[in-house]
Amino acid sequence: MSTITNEPNVKPSKKRSPVFIIILFVLVSGAAWFGITKYNHSLHHEETDDAQIEANVNPVISRISGYVLDVKVDDNQMVNKGDTLLILDPRDLKVTLHQAEAALATAKSNYNAAVANTSAARQGINTSKAAVNTAESQIQTAKVNVTRTAQDLERYENLIKDHSITQQQYEQAVAANQTAQKTIAGFNQSKAASLCTNWSCFLTK
Repeated sequence: MSTITNEPNVKPSKKRSPVFIIILFVLVSGAAWFGITKYNHSLHHEETDDAQIEANVNPVISRISGYVLDVKVDDNQMVNKGDTLLILDPRDLKVTLHQAEAALATAKSNYNAAVANTSAARQGINTSKAAVNTAESQIQTAKVNVTRTAQDLERYENLIKDHSITQQQYEQAVAANQTAQKTIAGFNQSKAASLCTNWSCFLTK
């Protein structure tokens, strides 16, 4: 007689595929990276539909008005003191500058004319003084020339006695001395005439 043994049916265990594990690891890692990224972003950024941000606003005011020719900075760019922010069109400013220079030149011309008119009464005296100073300078030069020619003449007189020079050289020395004396006499007359060209002539008498 045969014996029948009832044994439980045991199913063989299925091994998990390594591909599934890799995919699961990638998904978990991606989710963790996304969560960390969003958290870090939330620490530095605020996202809302109806919020207000408090900030310090420094207005930039130009000392002169004009059309902007070029902007040297971008929006929200950090700048330092002394940086060029924008360039204005200089054409209108140059026209204004030329007009101001022309007005200044006209004002200077008017001022000089006024000074000339107010000093017209003194101009004759100043001219006379300048002429007198010139005459005095010429007289001093002529005196030096007279002294020099006189000394030359005295030396030539001694040399002509010894026949060390020619008669012509002696006569030239005499003529030079006479010319120097006439020149200084003429300068003295010019000085006297300059003193008497206006009322200063009477002040010197």
